[in-house]
Amino acid sequence: MLRTVAISFVQALAMVLGAELLWLLISYAVEKDSYELAPLILLVVYALPIFVASLRKHNAVLEILLVNLWLGWTVIGWVVALVWACDWDVEKEPVE
Repeated sequence: MLRTVAISFVQALAMVLGAELLWLLISYAVEKDSYELAPLILLVVYALPIFVASLRKHNAVLEILLVNLWLGWTVIGWVVALVWACDWDVEKEPVE
């Protein structure tokens, strides 16, 4: 139980730090008016739900990918895909 809580805490901390890093990159790109860096940052941010789902070994990676590709261009669709990627429907880790 304690291990699960610790893993969850570390995952949440990693997501918060990753979001902060993305925010800093986006604000830097907007501040410097860099048209070369901004599309790359937007592409990474757009694919974030897919990366989160695959790293967490989510059971519905394909469905999250489809929702993100079809509805991710709307902010609501992207948020739905990201929240879905962060839920608890993941593969069970083998018990040692």
